[in-house]
Amino acid sequence: MEEVIPPEKRQLGRDGEQAAREYFRSRGYRAFQADWIVYNPHTKEDVLLEVKHQECFKKPPFDGHGLPIWQVKARLAFEKRHNIRAYLFILDAGTDIIYGQWISTLEKGKHYDTTGKSPRRIYPLESYQILGSHNGND
Repeated sequence: MEEVIPPEKRQLGRDGEQAAREYFRSRGYRAFQADWIVYNPHTKEDVLLEVKHQECFKKPPFDGHGLPIWQVKARLAFEKRHNIRAYLFILDAGTDIIYGQWISTLEKGKHYDTTGKSPRRIYPLESYQILGSHNGND
């Protein structure tokens, strides 16, 4: 049976993570928090997962999904340094479809960069594999 962690202890953990992040950043370290690092027993490789649960970006120029540009750059730099591939896993909030693709593969195809305070890189839906449904009907 999975242990249930009380909200005040979860907050304590988040506060500790924030303090550690600030400690290392103040000493010149660069950091990002990966959503998951998983081991694939079929390919015998570790994979860095970036998980998003979001609405689909609507055209123009195309319907798609993506992530902040700084995350694209950070995940690809990590991939290059450590030879651990980065995978974008999308739970589409509007359709319940799960999309996925290697970020390096997405980068080789079409993409669109939004502008503004937090620019995002959007990749067209056809650039992703459909992995199933997140409502349990796959």
